Amino acid sequence: MSSSEQDPAPRVIDRATKAISPWVRVETVTAIMPGASEPEIYHALAQADYVHVLCLHVSGNLVVVRQYRPILDQWTVELPGGLRDEGESPADTARREVEEETGLTVKSLIPLMENFADIGRLTNKAFGFFAVVDGKPGSAEIGVEASLVPCDRIGAMAADGTLAVPAHIGLLYLAGRHEGVRRICVELGLGEPPWMLIDRAASP
Repeated sequence: MSSSEQDPAPRVIDRATKAISPWVRVETVTAIMPGASEPEIYHALAQADYVHVLCLHVSGNLVVVRQYRPILDQWTVELPGGLRDEGESPADTARREVEEETGLTVKSLIPLMENFADIGRLTNKAFGFFAVVDGKPGSAEIGVEASLVPCDRIGAMAADGTLAVPAHIGLLYLAGRHEGVRRICVELGLGEPPWMLIDRAASP
């Protein structure tokens, strides 16, 4: 008898959902795992999709936001972004969040990623975009501070943990290898995506 005949196929046999707030639901998932005959119980958090945006200002700088995160009880530095509203496209969320958090105008938008936010505990997706923005930074949201950062500083901010969200670090890489983004950098007179260039003098 083959192993496929001996072992039942992995599958979810029940999924129960309980809302604990307008933003978060707890899912209790009962599943048969590979090689098992008895079900096991897992728990997940269901919430709105994440949308992250790497913003390149027409001045040649990148845009970051600083805000207080009560779960961590500290201020963090991040790329603009937020939660996707029901019925809203990820691109519309990206534009809305950039304008709300930074006060900047989105001139162009390029999708970079669509992935699961956390395959072990969360059910939502994470979307990532590259945006060209213009204007003067000034958040419409209380407690959110937007600022421009030179491209050659963002790598060090990612390496030392100042840039707080791992997905944002991934966006730097994805944007740097995207042909459309690279073309925009040339058009803005930046040459190669400057956040991808290695400062040899600063390297160990």
